[in-house]
Amino acid sequence: MVSRRQQAQDRYDHILPFIQDAANEYYGGNRDRGFRHWAFGTVFGVGPDLQGNDIYDYTAIDGSDDFEVDGYFIPETDDSSVVHLFQSKHRTPGTSMGSTEFAAFLNAPYRILNVNEVAACRNEETKALHDRLIAMVLPPNRAFSINLVWVTSGRLTQAARNHVRENARRTINVPIRGTATELTVTLQCWDLFDLHQEHEAQQRIDDTQYRCDHTFYVNSESYHRTGGEAEYPTLSMTIPVSQIIDVFARHRFNVFQSNPRGPLVNRINNRIRETLGDPINRKRFHLLNNGITAICESWRFVSDNELHVRDLQIINGCQTTYTLWDARASIVDDPAVLVNVKLTECPPTFAPTIAEATNSQASLRAEDRISNEDVQIRLNREFSSMSPPWFYEIKRGQWSKMLGGQREKERYQDPLGGYRKLTSKEVSQAVIAFAGFPGEAKDRIRDFINKAPLTSLSPYESRLHYDDIYTDRVVAVQLLLPAVIQGKVWKQVAIDKADDDYMDYARYSIVWLIGEVLREHYQAREGLFSADRSAAILTQIESWFKPLYDIAVITIKDTLDRAIESNEFSGYREFFRTPSSYRRIHSNLRSSLRLAANYGNPLANLPA
Repeated sequence: MVSRRQQAQDRYDHILPFIQDAANEYYGGNRDRGFRHWAFGTVFGVGPDLQGNDIYDYTAIDGSDDFEVDGYFIPETDDSSVVHLFQSKHRTPGTSMGSTEFAAFLNAPYRILNVNEVAACRNEETKALHDRLIAMVLPPNRAFSINLVWVTSGRLTQAARNHVRENARRTINVPIRGTATELTVTLQCWDLFDLHQEHEAQQRIDDTQYRCDHTFYVNSESYHRTGGEAEYPTLSMTIPVSQIIDVFARHRFNVFQSNPRGPLVNRINNRIRETLGDPINRKRFHLLNNGITAICESWRFVSDNELHVRDLQIINGCQTTYTLWDARASIVDDPAVLVNVKLTECPPTFAPTIAEATNSQASLRAEDRISNEDVQIRLNREFSSMSPPWFYEIKRGQWSKMLGGQREKERYQDPLGGYRKLTSKEVSQAVIAFAGFPGEAKDRIRDFINKAPLTSLSPYESRLHYDDIYTDRVVAVQLLLPAVIQGKVWKQVAIDKADDDYMDYARYSIVWLIGEVLREHYQAREGLFSADRSAAILTQIESWFKPLYDIAVITIKDTLDRAIESNEFSGYREFFRTPSSYRRIHSNLRSSLRLAANYGNPLANLPA
């Protein structure tokens, strides 16, 4: 008989490659942080706009004066205005974890909202989170609730699970700007077994192209045909939630393949969960919930109540579907809990238009709106056709739910570790930082992807628009150069930041300054290099990257030191968001190059 500790070790070994991948890519191999990163993505990242760089930023609060908070997440689309506070405990698999392990974390809401404690702390990310929460709760903004999420690679004892249930929902009173404010606080605790189960559910997808053919059973009084002889016949029906639970049980994430976001699903919506948990309101679920919008190749009744659907695809209602699945134990056998479904027979190319028009519960992200553009689809093919190939994710969730599974992912495995994979958002961030817009890459990436013109915070009197980059002429290798530079900067910063606290804030500025050096060396205009030049520079990146990285860091460090000495300094966060700082950094770049030349030519390894 396999011991519980061995079972835990087996589960840990299964997820270890994902933990190590995050550790190597973002944290210089630190496995504690790699586990935190992976677990954060597992808990929150199935549907919201969470990618590797986002998780890195959301967990930057971890450190001294973090008030027991290792990360936070504030979904823009959560109807309940839930603020998630996150803590991670990486332990030897099988280690027993009692309630004392998360006892201090229960006090985090009090501390993060306490003006005096925040004023005395030295963690800039803690202060920024406090300011954001205060802004959310003050009039005219509505109150929010706090969800505490605690994760561990150990094993929760039964006593600890009982304690979690006791604290699953409570009301606290905290003084905010002199006024006692009532907040709802919920608690979720995930141990290794919980995280492994969630990971497996998210990874599960068939190795071949999959058709979601499904049969529903609908009472004649519970549906209505619309459209008559119209080109796209539609069926509106109200059915027991058990039938949607059955859809997900049979087809899993394949049923979301036509979703503009890719085959993904939002994390559980607290308001939906609360409705299902209320013995009265659960009977009104179909009145209180927005319902599900789906398309299909065809639908037809084969008897009075038996409805056959060919290739069912849910394009709006992923959040509802997954929450019903999560709550299935308490509702699957209750025929009085109903959900509305609108089913339209139409081509899958209509999915983005219908999804955006009907989506009021979890709005489409900027990346979702560009995912079906011709230029993005072409770039996806070009990246995959490179030698070696790169995976360019244009729909959120494509990588984690890739058809073909792990076998298909092996094409993109890097011999040095990890995978050659990029997302459209990460590439856009790299491109605009490289082109001279580092502040905008960090804070205004949504504006860029939404095709709003950017005005640079850096010294240039220039503007940049999405259509300036993603033209019919741009090719994948031109985007790959800044993307690879950005990835290498991230990895090097993870190594260097132990000695310098400011390094996390400097990442996009380093990408910008490397771009500046390259442009000056090749006497190039602002923006991207030609395809041939980009390919040539990439072939020798291992020999020239570190000298240029060091020049960028020296330039930033010198400028930062002078700012601190001049008494104009108000913190690293503000320094890297101030136009005057960019001007000073840029003016110091040339002197750094001259200084570096005294010790050898830092540009010697660049191709001609």
